Amino acid sequence: MRLVFTPGDDQGYAEARSRLLEQFLVWARRRRVEVDTALVAAAVDYKYARDRRLGRWTRAHIADALGMWFPRKVTVLEPDDVAPAFHALIDFLDDHDWFDPQSSPVDALHRQVVDSTPALHDGLADERNYDLGKFWGVQLHRNGVDPADPVAVQRFLDRAGAGEADVDRHALAEIMRRDAARPERPEWNPELPPVPMPSAATLVEAAERSEGLDLLRKLTVWVRAGRRLTSDGRLGRADALDLAAHLQLDHLYRETARTSDDLPEVSLLLRWARAARLVRVVRGRLLPVKSAGPLLNRPIELWRRVFESVGRLGDNLGGTDVFGAPSLFGMSMSEAFPMLWVGLYGTGGGPVPLEHFHRQVRDTVNDEAGCVVDDLAGDVEQRLWRRDVTALLDACELLGAIELTETLDADELDELARIAHRDDPDPTVVTLTPMGLWAVHEYLLEQGVHVPAPGELADEDLEYVCVRMSGVRQEVAEAELAAWARARATGDAVRELDRFLRRCEVPAHRALALHALGETGPAGRAVAARHRLHVAEPVVAAPGPRPHWSGPAPAPRDPAAGRPPETPHPRTPVRQNLEPAG
Repeated sequence: MRLVFTPGDDQGYAEARSRLLEQFLVWARRRRVEVDTALVAAAVDYKYARDRRLGRWTRAHIADALGMWFPRKVTVLEPDDVAPAFHALIDFLDDHDWFDPQSSPVDALHRQVVDSTPALHDGLADERNYDLGKFWGVQLHRNGVDPADPVAVQRFLDRAGAGEADVDRHALAEIMRRDAARPERPEWNPELPPVPMPSAATLVEAAERSEGLDLLRKLTVWVRAGRRLTSDGRLGRADALDLAAHLQLDHLYRETARTSDDLPEVSLLLRWARAARLVRVVRGRLLPVKSAGPLLNRPIELWRRVFESVGRLGDNLGGTDVFGAPSLFGMSMSEAFPMLWVGLYGTGGGPVPLEHFHRQVRDTVNDEAGCVVDDLAGDVEQRLWRRDVTALLDACELLGAIELTETLDADELDELARIAHRDDPDPTVVTLTPMGLWAVHEYLLEQGVHVPAPGELADEDLEYVCVRMSGVRQEVAEAELAAWARARATGDAVRELDRFLRRCEVPAHRALALHALGETGPAGRAVAARHRLHVAEPVVAAPGPRPHWSGPAPAPRDPAAGRPPETPHPRTPVRQNLEPAG
C-alpha cells in the first residue's frame, strides 16, 4: 500500500485511496465498527491535500482537519458522525502499522479528536466558514435540489440571484471576499531532491574547456577599441566576415553573406556577448564593457555570467514575434527556461526529453489563461518557437552546460508524440553537465528556492525519501538512500526497511529500499535476499558495523524505467478541490 505521493500525482492517489478504503471496509466489518466511510475518505483527502503523506498524523493535523478543513470543504449532514470516523481511521492505520515514525502516539491522536470536536461543531454551524462550492452544495441540499440535475440547479441559482430563495447573503459575501483575497498564483517553491555538487577543480576544468566561453572571450578581445555598426545597428559585412574568420565560424555562409545577419553563428555570438554584458553599443559603435575585462581571466565567474544571460538571449532571436507576442504562448524565453532548469535539476541532472519541457510550457500558459491557448497557434508559429528553443539549447551545449542526445526507441517516440500532440515529436533528450548542475543550483538559491543538501532527508520517513528520489538519476538517489541508512543504527535501519518492503508495491521504491539494505551490512543483505525471493519473514537484525558502499558505480538509467504505471482506476475518480484549508 502506497502512502506517500509526489505533487500532482492525483491519479496515483486516487488508486491508492480506493484500495485503502476497500481495506478499511474489510477492517471495519471484522472489528464491527460502524462509521460513515465518506467521512473517512474526506479525512484521507485532507492529508493528501496537506502534505501527501497519508501515514503521518500529528495532533496539529487532527486539529487542522477538524477545525478548518471539514467546516470549509466537507458537506457534513450529521456532525456527530465525524469524530467516530476519525477514531476509526486512527485505529485502522495503527492496526496495519502504517503510521510513520514521526506521527504522534495513537492515544494522543484520539485525545486530540475529542479536544477538537467542539471546534468542528462551531465551524460547521457558521456558514461563513464554508468555501464557495460547499456553500452552494449545502443550499441545494437544504432546498431539496438534486445536484445531478443541471436544469434544477440552474433554476435554483436563478431564484437565489433574484432573491427568491432563502440564502444567507452575509455569509455568501464573506466567502466571496475571502476568495477574492486569495492570491491568483501560488508561490513558486518546487520540491527538489538533494543533489551532490561537483568539486571546485571540476568546475574550473569544465570552464576552461568550454568552447562557447572561449569564443566569447575571443570576440570580446577582437572588439578592442570598438567596431563601427551600420545605421540599423548591425556589424558591417567586412567586420562580420573578419570575425567569422577569426573565430572559425560560418564556413558555409561566408561566400554568399551580404550582411552580418547572413552569418548565423556570428550573429548569435554577438547577441550573446551583448546579453552577457561583455560588449555594448555606444553611439553607433560596438565597444567592450570595461567592467567585464577582469572577468575574462576568471573562468568560473565569466562562465556563470554567460550562463545567466541565456534567457535574455532567447528574447532577441526574433523568429517567434510573428503575431506581436514575445513567443508562441505569450511567454518569453527568460520566463520559460527556468522551467527547463528546474525540471533537469529535479531529476538530479537528467536526462529529460525536450518534449516534456514544451508540454510544461503549454500547460503553464493554459492554466494562467484559463483556456487552451496553444491549440490556437498555427503549425508555423509552433515551429518558430521550437526553432528558437533549439538555438538556445545549442548555445548551452556549446557553453558546456548541457549535453544533447536523441532517443531512437519507437515506444519512447510514440509516447513523446502523445505528449506533444503531434506526429513529429522532437527526439532530443537534455542532460545537465556537472557545470550546468552547479549553475542551476546557484540560480535556484538566488531565487530563494530551498535546495536540499545531500543527506538532508536522512531524518525523514523511508517511504518519503523513496518517493522524493524515485524520479532522480540513479546514482544520486542511491547515495541519498545510503545516507539514510547510515544515519541509523544497523538494527533500526534494517527493521524499518523490512517493514517498508512488506507493503511496498512500487518497483522503483523497492529497488531503492533494497539498495539501502545492502548498505547496512550482512544483516541487511540477508533481509534483501529474502525480499527478492518474495519471502516476508520476521527479521531480527543484530547491530553491527555500517560499511560504506565499495562496489562499482551504477550505470545511468532510462528516466522512465521503474516508474509506476499511470493507469486510471476503474472505480474511483480523483477528488477535486483538495487544497488545504487556511
